[in-house]
Amino acid sequence: MFPNDSKVCSCHTSANLLENVAGDFLHSNVTLANSRIVDNTLDLALIVGVLIAVLVYIAINVEELQIETTLQKFTKHKIIQRALVLALLVLTSPIIIIFTLISLLYKITCYYIIKANDVNFAAFLDGFDVFWSLEDDDSRCVINVLGIIETNTSDSLVARIKQKLNIVITNKSCNKLFYRRNEKYGWYYWRNYSEIDLNEYVKVLNIGNKKGAISKEDIEDAMTEVSYLPLPFNDTGLFQILVTEQRIENSKGERSNYGILFRIHHAVGDGVALIEFLCKTLADDVKNDEKFSMPSNYIPIDTSTSLFDKVRQLFAMPICFVDGILRKPDKHSLHGPPLVGKKIFKWTDPDEDLFQMIKEIKHCKRDLNFSDILATSLSSGLRNFFSKTMEHMPEDVAVILPIRLPEHFKQNELQFKNNFTVTILDLPTKEKRQIREIKRRCNIVRKSVDPTVNHYFLKVCYLLPKQILRPIFKSSQATLVFSNMPGPDSISICGGNSIKSLIFFIPNKGSTGLGISALCYGGVLRFSAMADASIVPTSDQLSLILNGMVDEIKQMHELYVK
Repeated sequence: MFPNDSKVCSCHTSANLLENVAGDFLHSNVTLANSRIVDNTLDLALIVGVLIAVLVYIAINVEELQIETTLQKFTKHKIIQRALVLALLVLTSPIIIIFTLISLLYKITCYYIIKANDVNFAAFLDGFDVFWSLEDDDSRCVINVLGIIETNTSDSLVARIKQKLNIVITNKSCNKLFYRRNEKYGWYYWRNYSEIDLNEYVKVLNIGNKKGAISKEDIEDAMTEVSYLPLPFNDTGLFQILVTEQRIENSKGERSNYGILFRIHHAVGDGVALIEFLCKTLADDVKNDEKFSMPSNYIPIDTSTSLFDKVRQLFAMPICFVDGILRKPDKHSLHGPPLVGKKIFKWTDPDEDLFQMIKEIKHCKRDLNFSDILATSLSSGLRNFFSKTMEHMPEDVAVILPIRLPEHFKQNELQFKNNFTVTILDLPTKEKRQIREIKRRCNIVRKSVDPTVNHYFLKVCYLLPKQILRPIFKSSQATLVFSNMPGPDSISICGGNSIKSLIFFIPNKGSTGLGISALCYGGVLRFSAMADASIVPTSDQLSLILNGMVDEIKQMHELYVK
């Protein structure tokens, strides 16, 4: 009996073992097959992508490659250049279409593979979020907002922020904020975790181990050091809030002023999303969201709806796209050197009269608008920098202008999105106060289809893996990014802690190592700048640009306001 049972048991065990081995064999073969599909498709994507990138690179950099031929002399005329690039795009369009379809199938395949192997998989990133994930170690796409906040102690404020975030976690519209970013097979995707450690997101920042109060210069140096630090969870987290352990010198009143730094990755959303986060989630007053109103764009775009205008814009789009390819990069001290990753920060002192001055200039010169005046002040600031730091004064400087697109959603609904496009303004800098020429160029930008073309071009990010997107979207033409944002009247967060001032810093991208912002908070307009140390080694040099902007507004006020 026992021997017979033993044989049955032995046979049963052997059958199970054979079944397990067969299962493991099939599983390993399926995994291997999936891996090979991914590898082969990625190899094909890389080959086609490299060929396309090489063709585009040659079209853009014919002069730099020193291809001295009769054809090059013939193609110096802009009309001929446009025709050749258009012909190149038409000839390669079948390849591009086929490649895009292959890439889409590859993405679908990767979706099922990643979802099956990663239990925390939430979703692939949207196109605009992918664009900001294409970052380098020397130009990380992290938005920084510095605030001066009135509170009792830094520890008590950190504890209150954590309490507030515990409530925010339950808000489904804020889920994206607590996602973690990951990449596999060339695709960026969100990971969602059930447990969230707020100690990683909110911390006290000790500045230089100083025992006493800290100065503005101490905060500048601290922000440079913080810019090296990864975001939480080995840089896969998306935001961080730091409160200085030391109070800021010259604090008055019963409560002290501390620095508070909001760091948020641009993949979460644009600057507007961050300001809305402050107004709609951390703020004490639930009506604070009504105090923040973002215009549909920074330089209004012509929105003609006539059939003729729509047809004209449709035909203008291919030419506009080609002109973007043919655009030559700026060549001067503020653009060209490879970025080193060290960031320099500077901002202007509060001036309650500055915003009022601009309003009075607009009132007296009704043909000017806010963006014309700011662009003129930026031109003077750059001219001030070039005149004091280098012998060569460039004729124009290419400035990237972010444009916020209008959206339609409920007023109290929080949207963490990158809903933007960009355009480039060639800002004259050689002559002083070229306000008429600047206004003319701003009007051209307003009527241009360039923002629309760039908006749809940025959507390509959703269809292609990062290995192809990196060379295509590497920012290499413009000198700086200039952002103009309104802010709320005032914000009190987490139980009566009043934010006295807000200063906004936009990140660097590609080889564009300078970002300048204008933010109006509580009726006070302040300029701020973040630059890579390869182009502006000290904060004093950044002051040349910012102070030049302030001085120009004051001089324009004296000239035009009577």
